[in-house]
Amino acid sequence: MSTLYLVPFGEIPAPVLSYLQRILGERFGYRVETRDRMPLPGQSFDSARGQYHSSLILGHLRKNPPSAAEKVLGIVDVDLYVPGLNFVFGEADLKGCCALISLARLRQEFYGLPADSGLFYQRMAKEAVHEIGHTLGLNHCPNVGCVMHFSNSLEDTDTKSSCLCPNCAKVLAKQTR
Repeated sequence: MSTLYLVPFGEIPAPVLSYLQRILGERFGYRVETRDRMPLPGQSFDSARGQYHSSLILGHLRKNPPSAAEKVLGIVDVDLYVPGLNFVFGEADLKGCCALISLARLRQEFYGLPADSGLFYQRMAKEAVHEIGHTLGLNHCPNVGCVMHFSNSLEDTDTKSSCLCPNCAKVLAKQTR
């Protein structure tokens, strides 16, 4: 059985990590383990934006992967961006081993709204499955209900399901044979 490692950057609550272990194991058939926490690379913070450059964190993860990992998902609780976009929920190496998600914008509290843990966990599952899907070679899907649909807003994340559409499932099945 292949292994997917979760790598928390900073303080990520244990229930979050346990939930992601369960969801990603069920969805992809991986043995999912949590590795030691890593510090956020200092050069990834852009003080002018007040955000962290996701590509720099992903690069740090790529250079320091846990040994024997087939896939690695980094988890941060800071606001991420890439040049050209105001923010991103995550980033991944297409057909690579590493992906990254941020929890920050998935929380209602980020927008000044009351906490909703059920909604937060749904969003987290969708973004984690989406980014691991990229590492498995899946591109963005035009089907707004597919987990591989690009989320340009939180509404996009809330609209899509946490599952692959039949077309993406077929593509994944072909690629993993």
